[in-house]
Amino acid sequence: MIGEILMTQDIGVDEFLPLFVASTLVLVFGGFYVGIYTAVKVKLLKHWAMPFSYLFWILTAYCLYLMGSYMHVNDFTAKALVVAALGILILPHAVYYMQDRVHEENEH
Repeated sequence: MIGEILMTQDIGVDEFLPLFVASTLVLVFGGFYVGIYTAVKVKLLKHWAMPFSYLFWILTAYCLYLMGSYMHVNDFTAKALVVAALGILILPHAVYYMQDRVHEENEH
């Protein structure tokens, strides 16, 4: 019963390796996105590097799409993956914004 709720069909043996690679790349590309974004914001990298962080986010979102395809998820889980991709996009912006506000309020 639970398998029917989360996935529409079983994962095939030939789909396991691409699923594993796609899910690993979500972590790798997501880490590069956050790392480059943060490095640009704290001025460790020049501002021209920021588009590369968004390129890595696009790759992360695409790998999330591949994961959903290989896992044969239903509509609800597909929407949850879209929310996860948007959360990955927005979270570094929110963290930097809060950090910047705290820094401004506690300026000596």
